[in-house]
Amino acid sequence: MKHYLLPPDGQFYKANMHCHSVLSDGHLTVEQLKEIYKRHGYSIVAFTDHNLLFDHSDLNDDSFMAITGYEMDVMDVPGNRAWNHTPCTHICFYAKDPHNTAIPCYNPKYVFGGHEDLAAAQKYVGTPDYERDYHKVNDMIAETCRHGFIACLNHPTWSEGDMEENRCIKGIFAMEIYNHSCWVGGYPEINHTFYDDILRRGNKIACIASDDNHDRFPEGHPQFDSCGGFIMIKAKELKYDTIMKALENGDFYASTGPEIHELWTEGPEVHIRTSPAARISLTTYGRAAKTCTGNTEGELITEAVFPVTGLYDRYCRVTVDDGHGHFAWTKAYFDACDMEHGRYDDQPYRG
Repeated sequence: MKHYLLPPDGQFYKANMHCHSVLSDGHLTVEQLKEIYKRHGYSIVAFTDHNLLFDHSDLNDDSFMAITGYEMDVMDVPGNRAWNHTPCTHICFYAKDPHNTAIPCYNPKYVFGGHEDLAAAQKYVGTPDYERDYHKVNDMIAETCRHGFIACLNHPTWSEGDMEENRCIKGIFAMEIYNHSCWVGGYPEINHTFYDDILRRGNKIACIASDDNHDRFPEGHPQFDSCGGFIMIKAKELKYDTIMKALENGDFYASTGPEIHELWTEGPEVHIRTSPAARISLTTYGRAAKTCTGNTEGELITEAVFPVTGLYDRYCRVTVDDGHGHFAWTKAYFDACDMEHGRYDDQPYRG
């Protein structure tokens, strides 16, 4: 009997979940960004300007929806270290209600210069001078989510956070496995190892590919940072509450190009159907990685079947490689084939 890991019903909506405009440090207006993304087949953009939260639902039409969001940043105390060598944490928050424009942990010193007038127009919850503490990130995530948001950890490579720091972050529903702006800017921001390390500590989160675009370079330039990393959300309709529920459920996959058409389990096997790929791989908790390829060099495949052994694998996730430097990633599915039968709880699998 088939058990679908991605919903069989509905349709896929292409989404960029990390986007900056002229409201913070981007170079294009939200109207210009909508035009670019619609032209490239996107239905959804989360506008996540730094520490400023706006309702952009006036941009919505029958084929496009704006998600209300913002990016929160907090740094460790620099001390004698240079600014750009001080670890920091950036979190994208997405409002479950599109008209919720209150920032619970707001501090005006984090607002980019020149936008004090925008900051003054915001509505805030609690103290408007919230003291952000790099070592209390989990408190800020919990407080913000309590006010109707969901949270995603951004670009851990760029942030210089090590695995010990990132695996301790709680309350997020996802992390960026790929960040396009960082990638084209020279950072190795494909975060497979970070993601697996977080998963192996029992953190059951999804993975996102995003742009984090600032658009300093025009379309066609090698460093154009829009339309490079995205997620494909499976939902029955393009409505705000439906899309947010799909995000919370993990009904999406991340990509820089390849497509995943179907993903399901049947007995002790994981099945996947994709766009043409050079390699489709399964990653698990244990040393049980598996790969499907063609039989000759250059031969492409569009489906794969992976046996899963249960307790040793614990979770599995699939990576699709098109052979041209582009990838798609599923989230990690814990006990996807229903073999553990409750024998493991949510405690970390490592210390």
